[in-house]
Amino acid sequence: MKPLYFLSFAFLFFVLLAFQLQTSAQAVADPPSIPVYKTTGTITLDGQLLEDDWIKATSTPHLMYKMGGVPSGNSNTPTDGVVVKPPYTDMSTCYVSFLRNGYDLYIALNSNDAQVCQFDWEGDGMFMKIKNASGANEYEIKNYVGSNPEFVFETNAPSGVTEGVGYPLPGTTIFDSTDVDPGYTAETVIHLDQLGFTDPLATVTLMIVIFDPDNYNSGSQDPWGPNGNFYKQWWGSEWGGVYRELVMVDVTVPVELTSFTAQYIGSTTLLNWTTATELNNLGFDVQRSTEGNEFVTIGFVLGKGTTTEVQNYSYVDKTTTPNINYAYRLKQIDFNGSYNYSEVVNLGESNPFNFELLQNYPNPFNPATTISIGLPVKSDVTLDVYNIVGERVLSLYNGELAAGNYNYTVDASNLTSGIYIYVLNAVGEDGKNSTLSRKMTLLK
Repeated sequence: MKPLYFLSFAFLFFVLLAFQLQTSAQAVADPPSIPVYKTTGTITLDGQLLEDDWIKATSTPHLMYKMGGVPSGNSNTPTDGVVVKPPYTDMSTCYVSFLRNGYDLYIALNSNDAQVCQFDWEGDGMFMKIKNASGANEYEIKNYVGSNPEFVFETNAPSGVTEGVGYPLPGTTIFDSTDVDPGYTAETVIHLDQLGFTDPLATVTLMIVIFDPDNYNSGSQDPWGPNGNFYKQWWGSEWGGVYRELVMVDVTVPVELTSFTAQYIGSTTLLNWTTATELNNLGFDVQRSTEGNEFVTIGFVLGKGTTTEVQNYSYVDKTTTPNINYAYRLKQIDFNGSYNYSEVVNLGESNPFNFELLQNYPNPFNPATTISIGLPVKSDVTLDVYNIVGERVLSLYNGELAAGNYNYTVDASNLTSGIYIYVLNAVGEDGKNSTLSRKMTLLK
């Protein structure tokens, strides 16, 4: 436990954790239920999963179908699986994600299967059963590869209940075992109101099977012949009788980070970030990388748990060293221990603690050299070059500069050989001022 946690907060943390684990758990094998978050925009049913909502859905609980797969992060593994026709050696993965928009339940498949084809009638893709609102009826839904080299969508549900599309990724050739396919994606939408649901935040009962046949060259090929193999996994059961649940929730992704900025202010770094929504958010580890090395945690900011209101956060890093390259990121942590990282903000070299005027380089020079200065605060600055008798021969800068480090090039093409003096005059916004000078030698 981090030192920031006071005893009273520690007690609160474990109380909340005990409550949260009833409804939201870290990725496990065969979860009894999975929450389904709402979209922020519309979903186009084209099978391609191009919407931002599908990208964000990777940070929500989903299913990972893979032989020997181990639960990790937000990737739960299904109930069981079986090798129908051995030998099965493929190690491809199919992720099954969920979203909701009103009464519409969306199910996405994203597979890197290297051999997209069909075994008997069971082609690469999904077979599922879903119950209506009363639980009295259940319907089959299939979104998979058919006998022809294309995806097909089939259902025995009443008209208007569901539709779906499969999409072979560019470079995928269905029923061609001589190449390595990049895989496929697919989308299915189920209109829950057409199944009798009157609450968009209902709990839906279903089972989902993912088929993965490999090395079949045509839909008419004998599935039990010398070629091909077939493996399938299911969440719930293989053909029905045992089911799992999808729980519709009225929030978007668990923690939607809408902005994250960082800036040097004097000898400190100010970090600001904003969230649009939060679900089960314990808080944020503030992490820093120094000179490109590994990120380390330097602080913690408590989150707001669950909220649909915009939240603003800030953190001040008071432990920076001058003239060092820093980068920052956030590690957002849920009550259940799962986490996600923000994008990295690279700030470059940190501010100096004092006014600095560095020795020019190269020195001696002909005809150009570079002068570097450092400002701890925003300042009014003049940077001039004088000859040995005190006459100003060049003006390199005259104006206001923010805190930071700056480089200026001296072009002495029109000057004669000799010793010159360059002078920095700076008056900071904090009232402090400094005059610094150095010598440089021009040799022609």
